Amino acid sequence: MTMRSDDPDRHHADTLTQCVLDALSERDLVELLDQVCHRRAVTPAEVCGLVRTRAISHARHELWWRLRHHPDLLFSLEELGRLFQRHHSTVLHGIRSHERRLAQDLLIT
Repeated sequence: MTMRSDDPDRHHADTLTQCVLDALSERDLVELLDQVCHRRAVTPAEVCGLVRTRAISHARHELWWRLRHHPDLLFSLEELGRLFQRHHSTVLHGIRSHERRLAQDLLIT
């Protein structure tokens, strides 16, 4: 399904993305977001948006994992969920998925 520029769903998605980007900026987390985006070849808007392609989801999961395990931040699952406008169980699933991929990468190398 392609969203037209005058589509209300598109407007909602753009607004949501901007809210997440603003929240990350207020918390000085844009550099961390940019690092993940550069490494994964995706844009900050994609990571903060609603798109669920594999590459974007993996980048989002990595960002959630890095935020959750950052020694200075200590975000709870609920805080991450609010920040990204997701349910905390969605964040938990993403973090666990990223951990499984990390473990697989360690076994391969």
